Amino acid sequence: MFLMMLNDDQKKLFLKLAVKAAEVNGVVEYEEKNMLKAFALEVKETPIYSADCATSEILDDLKRISSPKEKRIITFEILGILFSDNEYDEEEKEFVSEIAESFDISRNQIDQMVKLINDYSDLYNKIVNTVLIE
Repeated sequence: MFLMMLNDDQKKLFLKLAVKAAEVNGVVEYEEKNMLKAFALEVKETPIYSADCATSEILDDLKRISSPKEKRIITFEILGILFSDNEYDEEEKEFVSEIAESFDISRNQIDQMVKLINDYSDLYNKIVNTVLIE
């Protein structure tokens, strides 16, 4: 949604972080694989499905080269992949907390992002149910 606002280095690092997000609970669901592919298409990069570096290393690099707005974009998009399988478990919440702490994003901002994703999902489902009703 907002990834085109990132520079090329940020996009590549974001894709690595997205892989780490998909892997965080030990199972990369079909929906998460689709999101990884969609993210790569959005930023015009080749999809990646594994990242051979530590999450902390990716976050440090992103923190160093990103503005507060870009950090919020990255965090919001990562929340999107975590919610793509309709599950937001404790391991995923801890992963988001690690990102928030690294990027100096408040709990209130994270809660607001989560609410917006839930609202968006509800609206999307209502649209689908209205338009595609048999």
